Amino acid sequence: MKTLTALLASPRKPGNGEIFMRAVARELGSGWQLEIIRLIEWDIRPCRACYSCLFEKCPQRDDMGEIISRVISSDAVAVVAPTYFLGANSLIKRFIDRGLMFYEFIDKMWDKPMVSVTTAGIDGMEGYAKLMLDSAVKIMGGRLLASVVVYGAFPGEAIIGEKNQSLVKLVADSIVNGRVSSSNENSIVCPLCGGDSFRFLGGEQVRCLLCSNTGSYKVDRGRVFMSIEPGEHQLFLSLQQAIDHAEWLRSMKKRFLQLRTELKSIVQEVSRVGKIIHPKETKKVKEDEEARDSQLPSGS
Repeated sequence: MKTLTALLASPRKPGNGEIFMRAVARELGSGWQLEIIRLIEWDIRPCRACYSCLFEKCPQRDDMGEIISRVISSDAVAVVAPTYFLGANSLIKRFIDRGLMFYEFIDKMWDKPMVSVTTAGIDGMEGYAKLMLDSAVKIMGGRLLASVVVYGAFPGEAIIGEKNQSLVKLVADSIVNGRVSSSNENSIVCPLCGGDSFRFLGGEQVRCLLCSNTGSYKVDRGRVFMSIEPGEHQLFLSLQQAIDHAEWLRSMKKRFLQLRTELKSIVQEVSRVGKIIHPKETKKVKEDEEARDSQLPSGS
């Protein structure tokens, strides 16, 4: 029995993404088992930017280690999130912000079959949400087999209609056969990473927003051709480059120690500017309300 693990970044239970993945699992058949991780139910704490996980273990005592363990043991992974104000729900961002932890397990996660599923309530209004989910897959070291956007505002609409049903079959087929599938065969993609989101920099310069590499484009007979070259820092174009980037990050600690005295004086100088507003006033109001409520007669 093979396992498909779905990382669901939605506060809805179930949301359209979960309903879609259940339909995909049904399409996969009896040889597959779907395991659903609703990220909202798991303790995923914000990254402290301490870089400890690059050298030892992450000091956060939360559920990230368990989630990574389940990703590693899975045969395929789906990263799923709804669109909130043109971006993916913040649950997926909190998860991927802990991405430095992935480097410890990058050899086990590398090239794992993965898909991304973005849901949106209005046709064409997914904004940059799809890019966020594709990035999450790549940062985990996954092989992006399919990236789809499913439209439907109400729970259940994600699997209604011929178009959405075809997306269910496309995602299931890509997982079963382990091959890259596209819902738009005419899309323009980065020749390095397969991303389909770009920033046009003026002239004929262009940057892929998935792998952040820069190059040029040209239009010939109505068709757009991309020429993108890899830069110095690569996060996920190859396993060795991912490992090299982790080593570069570790080397930055030595550089920081060399510059610490100089940086400290700069920070101290600008730290005198501005005023920090602390939440203690709000906290005191809440405590006063709780104290007042505790003194009310029963049934009041």
